[in-house]
Amino acid sequence: MSLPKIQSYEVKNSRTDQKVPVVNGVHLHSIYNPFKEAQALVEKYADQLTHKNEVLILGLGFAYHVNEIINYMTRVHGDNFRIVIVEPNAQIYHDCLNLDLLNKKNVLVYSGFLPQELYSDIDLIHFLLRKPAVIAHPPSFNLYQDYFKEVLTFEAPKKIEAIQEYLTSNEVKRYLAELEAHETFDNFLYNDLPGRTEMKGFDFLCMALSEMTKNAKEVKEA
Repeated sequence: MSLPKIQSYEVKNSRTDQKVPVVNGVHLHSIYNPFKEAQALVEKYADQLTHKNEVLILGLGFAYHVNEIINYMTRVHGDNFRIVIVEPNAQIYHDCLNLDLLNKKNVLVYSGFLPQELYSDIDLIHFLLRKPAVIAHPPSFNLYQDYFKEVLTFEAPKKIEAIQEYLTSNEVKRYLAELEAHETFDNFLYNDLPGRTEMKGFDFLCMALSEMTKNAKEVKEA
């Protein structure tokens, strides 16, 4: 998929004089009181934020909700927390920084990345594997529904030629380059590899991987 198309973009002032981005006619924060709206969002997710010290936020906007979450996390967890934000609109992120609206404490922002690009970042993958609390910023999520659904349901590529694009080890790349490019790695791992008469190099590691993941594969297929 491609990044969401931005047909129109402007910045308005709320009645309480805060900057509010408007994308494709959608106000990403309350035009009345963005602070009060942010407080209500934190109250909704207070239980998750209390029990988890890592948070994935879908949608940055101009960060009023992010800053409120940071304040809450600081009260509950001190400095022991981490927040990752995914925002498809790079212009929003740049303006938010230029207007000095984002509290950057323990925050990492991924802005303007395609879903497949996000999942090529090993640090983000490790973060997601720790099962952080997930908070969708409602206006952003509604505006970029297809994008965020793709992020949340992304499946890793299965064909060997596609997997190679995500690898950083030249040794592993060379190993996979000797295999059939259009074959799936699963088929190689569970069907082709066990039939080899001679094993060498990474074959042994792949056999170990096959044994470790065999049970999970059987459960999935059941």
